[in-house]
Amino acid sequence: MLLTLVLIACGASEPTPVAEAPAAPEAVAAPEAAAPGAAAATATPDGWSSFGSAFTADDVIPAAQLLKDSASFTGKTVRVEGRVADVCSKKGCWMVLTAPEGGQEMMRVTMKDHAWGLPLDCTGQAIQLEGEVVAKAVDPETVEHYKSESRKPEMTPETQATAGTSYELVASGARLKPVSPG
Repeated sequence: MLLTLVLIACGASEPTPVAEAPAAPEAVAAPEAAAPGAAAATATPDGWSSFGSAFTADDVIPAAQLLKDSASFTGKTVRVEGRVADVCSKKGCWMVLTAPEGGQEMMRVTMKDHAWGLPLDCTGQAIQLEGEVVAKAVDPETVEHYKSESRKPEMTPETQATAGTSYELVASGARLKPVSPG
């Protein structure tokens, strides 16, 4: 049943990126491709493109901190900055968060109410997310579903779960910024 709901959700209406605030006149269209049929977000002069709802939290925590001790953030709304390790190849309705400096820790991020999505080619970009951290029981059928939509199935956070529980960020909003090749 859970797999059916996930499959229905991923096949639901096309997610639409929404600008965080009205774009300034100098804003330009974001270069990354949005999910088919989705409206393009705008990039601010500092290079960030906004999706979903506007942020409400001012304090930003590093992804490494959230990933190292996810359980202590359960039930809390956080604003976190990290890197996109993988994104749903169909609708951009989920992604995998890692720390910018790499490491083994990762976390699934789903878009709240499936109301918006990220560009399908945003892997590797810097990301800020705001949302609630939730604990979820690992369901093998759901994990296989995520792997089927993944470009990097080895980046499956649920495989790191201990005692059958993984942690997920249910994001209400996001900001993406391309990372300069270094």
